[in-house]
Amino acid sequence: MVGLIFMDTFEIHDEEVNVEEIMNKIRENISKRKAHGTYPPELDAASKHSTGDKKCAIGEIKGEIADDLLNLKINCDIQNNSYIISSHRPIVGIPLTKSRKLVHGEVRRYVDPMVFKQTTFNQYAAKILNDAVYRLSSMENVIGETKCQHSSRSKNLQQITKENYERLLDLQSETDERLLDIEDKIEALKQETKDETILNTKMCELVDQLRADMENSLSKLRTEMVDPLRTDMENSLSKLRTEMVDPLRTDMENSLSRLRTEMKKDNEAMISSFIAAMDMDIEKKAWLAQVLDKRNLQGISQAEKLLKPPQLDSGVNYFVFEDKFRGAREDVAQRQTAFLRYFEGCKNVLDIGCGRGEFLQTMREHGIGARGVDLDETMVDYCHAKGLEVQLDDAFEYMEKLDDASLDGIFIDQVVEHLEPSYLIRLLDLCFKKMKYGFYLIAETVNPLSFSSFANFYIDLTHIKPVHPETLRFLFESTGFREIKTVFSSPVPDSLRLQKLVTSEVANDTEKYQIEVYNRNIEMLNTTLYGAQDYAMIGKK
Repeated sequence: MVGLIFMDTFEIHDEEVNVEEIMNKIRENISKRKAHGTYPPELDAASKHSTGDKKCAIGEIKGEIADDLLNLKINCDIQNNSYIISSHRPIVGIPLTKSRKLVHGEVRRYVDPMVFKQTTFNQYAAKILNDAVYRLSSMENVIGETKCQHSSRSKNLQQITKENYERLLDLQSETDERLLDIEDKIEALKQETKDETILNTKMCELVDQLRADMENSLSKLRTEMVDPLRTDMENSLSKLRTEMVDPLRTDMENSLSRLRTEMKKDNEAMISSFIAAMDMDIEKKAWLAQVLDKRNLQGISQAEKLLKPPQLDSGVNYFVFEDKFRGAREDVAQRQTAFLRYFEGCKNVLDIGCGRGEFLQTMREHGIGARGVDLDETMVDYCHAKGLEVQLDDAFEYMEKLDDASLDGIFIDQVVEHLEPSYLIRLLDLCFKKMKYGFYLIAETVNPLSFSSFANFYIDLTHIKPVHPETLRFLFESTGFREIKTVFSSPVPDSLRLQKLVTSEVANDTEKYQIEVYNRNIEMLNTTLYGAQDYAMIGKK
């Protein structure tokens, strides 16, 4: 039987190996290595790593368990890389030794992986056992400390209990003494109470007598002083009522009577004013009806003459003229977006004098159904090229062909100043007739309140006359539109307006006041000279 022993050098002999002898040699080898410090590096590193932080805890473990753990860590590596195969036979031993080495090499190829795994397993097992021993030792220490603390607390509790018991006995003794003292005092108090009862009886008798005396005195006082005083007060109040209250009541009644008369007069004046306003409104509408009747008698030919486009009268190409003096389509369309909200959700809006179709294009982009009418053939062709629905026709003749109350809204931009007053009146009346209830008519035109706008008015040869905002409002009201409002637009840039003075920090009060007055005057001049260039009249049917 072949035997393997852990020593510095190992020999394998043919004869039977004694196991007890091998174990003794292993122990001797361990003792030698411990004496010379020749532990294998991996075992020594593992021992230092696993025992470094736990040295104190392992030192407390019993010597027998510590030795067993140490032996386990030393012998966890079962590889035997330092043994020598030899034989004591001088002749046969050489080939026998070589044969054994050859067999040993072949066996190691299969055995070494298992030996390596077993060695690794042994190392981890030894480490886990060391950790377990460390934790058990720590738990024993904690349990020991807990027992010591418990014992100490028990002693303290016993001492406190004993002290409390002694205090309780002292308190009971003191309480008994106080109870006896209280009983003595109660007895004395009972005796005093008897004396007080007699005293109280005497005091009650005295109080009754005193009350009777006071009532007599009060009755006498009432007779001698209070009754005469009451009589004097009643006389004074009666005199005061006669001298002040009654005249005051009379004055109040007179004032109320005058107030009632004045209110009656004011009400009558207000009613008369209201009736006069109604009469004036009726007269205005009657005048408008007369004007319209007169125009109806004159016929349509005059209206056609009045609404001829600029190029038909003067030979001017109005499309080029607008590009030069009115501005680019994009700028005009941007200004007109302010009116979109009045036509939201509409499906049949008419743009009278649509020109280059800026507003028609904008309405189409916002999902509003719209069409236009214009007398300028060049403008109409341009709109058709943009895919817009525009009719070449006179606005009045075009609308007469439409059904009454069929339009969702009407937009008239920069057209009013081209019309004669009579034609404008008839056009507004026809717009009212062709619109549905609840929808808007918007007419934008030049603002004559601004001198800068008025100065540029006659650049356009087709302009007839500007229309004052109050005049156009009156025409809207007379036609029947309601919720009318005026919206001013196209302000003059600040760089072209009169500039205000800036108040200096070192200016005195007089100078500040003069600058303030000057700036107010400048603002008034700016409003008159450089006010909004356009305005729009908006009315709802």
